[in-house]
Amino acid sequence: MDSISGISKETNAGGDFYILLGDFLDAFYKAPSDVQAQMIRESPEDMGRQEYLPFLASTAHKLALDYELEPPRWAFEKRCYLPGRNPHFACNAKGSLRLHFMYKSPSEFKHRNLFVDENVLARV
Repeated sequence: MDSISGISKETNAGGDFYILLGDFLDAFYKAPSDVQAQMIRESPEDMGRQEYLPFLASTAHKLALDYELEPPRWAFEKRCYLPGRNPHFACNAKGSLRLHFMYKSPSEFKHRNLFVDENVLARV
């Protein structure tokens, strides 16, 4: 997967969001910085699950800051945020796991009402 927008297109065509995201991250981490900037620049399409677009926006925002790239403008559009009363917790977390995600989630994800583990974008 060569771009954030490609993830949305392939997901809308029936692909698995998280597999496509992993493929994108693998490609992003290997790419030179000028290519990395291009990989996050184009705005993704809306997708079926409401947390997918904010997740991509959070991903693009965090990668941009981590790799000293300009964060893409589209990542700050209203459609890239979950409503305040409707947070999303990874793994359908309950109880103390929710507290863990609330504490450890990167700020770019918290900012969009997504609560995930601190190493959500790590690859092995």
